[in-house]
Amino acid sequence: MDKRCFITSVIFLIIFFFQSTLCETVDQIEISADRFTHDKNNKRIYAVGKVEVIDQNYKIFSNELIYNTENKIISAKKNIRIFTANGNIIRTEDLVSDNKLENAKSGKSFFYIPEQNNFEIEHIQENERDESLKKLKRYSRFASMEYERRGGTWEIFRNAVFTACDICFNEKEKKFEEPLLQLKARKILHDKEKKIIEYKDTYFEISGQPVFYLPYFSHPSPEVKRKSGFLTPSYFRNVYLGDTFVVPYYYVINDHHDLTIKPRFHTNRNPLFFIEHRKNFRNGEIKNEISNTFTKTGNHEELLGHIESYGKFNLKNSTNLRFQIHKTTDRHFLQAYKLNYEDLLESNIYIERFLGNNYYALDIRDFQDLRPIINSKETPTIFPRLNVNLNSNYKYNSFNNSSDLEILNLQREEGAKMQKFFLSHSLLYPLLAEDGSIYEYGGHLNTGFYKIDNYDNPLSGVFKENYNRYRFFPQITFQYSKPFYKKTKKTKQILEPKILVVGAPNTGYDLHIPNEDSSNFDLDIPDLFNRNRLSGTDRFDSGSRVDYGFNYVNINTIKNSLTSISLGQSYSLKKDVFAPSNSGAYNYFSNLLGSVKVNPTDLINISSNFSIVPRNGSLSYAISNISFGSMDTRFNFNHLLVSKTDGIESSIFPKRNQISSGFSSKINRNWKFSASTNFNLKKEIKFQNWNTKILYVNECFGFSLNWTRQYTYIPENPTANYFEIKFTLKEIMESDL
Repeated sequence: MDKRCFITSVIFLIIFFFQSTLCETVDQIEISADRFTHDKNNKRIYAVGKVEVIDQNYKIFSNELIYNTENKIISAKKNIRIFTANGNIIRTEDLVSDNKLENAKSGKSFFYIPEQNNFEIEHIQENERDESLKKLKRYSRFASMEYERRGGTWEIFRNAVFTACDICFNEKEKKFEEPLLQLKARKILHDKEKKIIEYKDTYFEISGQPVFYLPYFSHPSPEVKRKSGFLTPSYFRNVYLGDTFVVPYYYVINDHHDLTIKPRFHTNRNPLFFIEHRKNFRNGEIKNEISNTFTKTGNHEELLGHIESYGKFNLKNSTNLRFQIHKTTDRHFLQAYKLNYEDLLESNIYIERFLGNNYYALDIRDFQDLRPIINSKETPTIFPRLNVNLNSNYKYNSFNNSSDLEILNLQREEGAKMQKFFLSHSLLYPLLAEDGSIYEYGGHLNTGFYKIDNYDNPLSGVFKENYNRYRFFPQITFQYSKPFYKKTKKTKQILEPKILVVGAPNTGYDLHIPNEDSSNFDLDIPDLFNRNRLSGTDRFDSGSRVDYGFNYVNINTIKNSLTSISLGQSYSLKKDVFAPSNSGAYNYFSNLLGSVKVNPTDLINISSNFSIVPRNGSLSYAISNISFGSMDTRFNFNHLLVSKTDGIESSIFPKRNQISSGFSSKINRNWKFSASTNFNLKKEIKFQNWNTKILYVNECFGFSLNWTRQYTYIPENPTANYFEIKFTLKEIMESDL
């Protein structure tokens, strides 16, 4: 290369570098193009061919661009695409804007707002700019003959349309079809400060056909996910309430705090006021529901309602706080007004702390039983209850210690009252053999002191107003288990036999102490190898016994199938005459307990938990489930069989034989259908409910039709049909279908 060529090349590079650097330094933007000219006399920069304007808040791509360095004005033409930092995309053929893109004007324009604002402009490369729109799977669109923005706070679209629907291309007619739903207006104003979109002279169109006219209409901006305003109304009907209309209003207090007001209007009853409140904190959250209405019987007017409040907080030093308040004025109110009825409402305050292997908890509980057969004055209140669980590090071939402490004060208006101090300590020595066998020796001491008032002894029938009771209940245990593992080219199999030996006196059922935490006991496979198989500490498994059983798992790695079987039984040296007669543990040999799960393919799932009476082979209980079908079409059947419950301290329930079944089908991309029913099988079929639901959802619109027939036996909510209609409009008026 001769000297003149070298000097010319250096001068060209210096000039080009100087021009680019000057633009970036002066106006904080970078401009690049195939041909780049800086007219210093007219204070213009001319860029032609693959023009890029890069700022920290946007990118502009076009074929031609003029930049006025004095007034800091951008003028672009031909094939313009603008990508903003918040993910919005603008397409147009001409643009005049300041260098911050806060004030701009263009002609025919297309504006895209992504559903998720995660489109990072710094990742858009030159060769990706034409494909960027295709990568956005879901976005809302504006199209207008004229577009204008001012101060970066509002935008105006004149002679414009808005839609959240996809726009499909008709291959036969070689043109784009009208979206399913769109709003066409003379003027659309997008106020970014108020986060609202306002329409003037608006037509609501379905597939391009006007349906109705609105002189004014507004909805929240698609750029925000939380905006105050009316939500989609819903409708349902039943005999007791009549026709019911729900018109919810959503109010945003701040970014972490909101309300939903849901007034309900009934044709057969007075209106009901319902409000939901939510607030998030740095370390927790609270949720509240409140409702109330008036009902009139003759000349008597009564206030009905409920409150449900829930909160949880993560405090310092691994401490958690939870609370719940759930109350209603009338035991039939929640069910009659379709407000998530439950048999038992619980209110509580719960504080817990984890410290190494140790656990501390303090709680207060109050209950409201809504079942007609229960005397509400006998419902207990716990104030307070303290639990402490202390554990050493669990090590094999070493002694391990575990202690449990419970302090309880239980009160009620009518019936037994009790204060309890209970302490349990366990000393365990586990051994791990070289062949994988696990041996565990244990000694356990359970001791407690009780102060009891107004207790009616179920055995003697003697009523005592006030007395104290002390208990001392030691136990020794030995446990053995050994897993056997086998692996082939097709399967993995694990077989684990297990045995537990418990030695204890025959004083576990002390009927001089009220049974508040261990009633209605049913022996199940998860309970079998527990030292105390009852749920609490007011009663213990009396006497000595041997528990034995096995777990088996077979996994087919080729077919991806699973078979899991657990079987077990218990033998007691002495029959406990005070245990519930049908608990499964009443006789010397307990019921044969089992759990089976079979998944031969991804399309079929079968599971069952059961308890078989050894002397006659009958089922004490069985809970079975079968489901089959693909993800699009699925059938499921559930069967519950439970024998009659009885015993000195058990609540008496009749034999239950119930079946529930369901069917769901995804008919196509948009349509879904589901149906379910529950009924009793005793002397005759007795239905509890029927439910069917038709659901249609596309990218911008959806609705659901739901029919339920609920069989009840209370005058406030007689057996009736329940119809509900819901719909949603994407980005305009959304609701949960």
